[in-house]
Amino acid sequence: MYNEILKCLQEQIEQQEWEKIKNKTYHLGVFIEPYLTYMLNGKKTIESRFSKNKIMPYNQIFKEDVVIVKKSSGNIVAYFTIKEVLFFNLNETSIEEIKAKYNKQLCVDENFYFSKRNCNYATLIVIDQIKKINPFPIKKKGMQTWVVLNKKEKIIEEE
Repeated sequence: MYNEILKCLQEQIEQQEWEKIKNKTYHLGVFIEPYLTYMLNGKKTIESRFSKNKIMPYNQIFKEDVVIVKKSSGNIVAYFTIKEVLFFNLNETSIEEIKAKYNKQLCVDENFYFSKRNCNYATLIVIDQIKKINPFPIKKKGMQTWVVLNKKEKIIEEE
């Protein structure tokens, strides 16, 4: 899956852009509507992932990593680099505090926060630049909504 994604991405973007991102750590994120459209339109500038346990991407994603954007039950439609990542233990920082500070950039409603009331961890991913690409399908197995496709060290070893 990783090589398939990178090949399709490299075919679509300018060489200068490819040179900037080719040695980064890549993540595959699965996104649902309406949040995907908000991201693609630039309205949603922070992506969030809430969980009960310390699962991806919590503490496994970093500034300047690249996120490949896949529509839920659909194609890969974009990618973005990460400007900043914030990790929260919700036993120490409340969802209300996150809501007060980041709600506008998150573009979520009260139902969203209500649905996350039993979560213990939150990852906020500040989107640097999102770039739309010509959609293409991939063969993704499983129900995970976040997958680390590679590690920087792995790419460096292959060169």
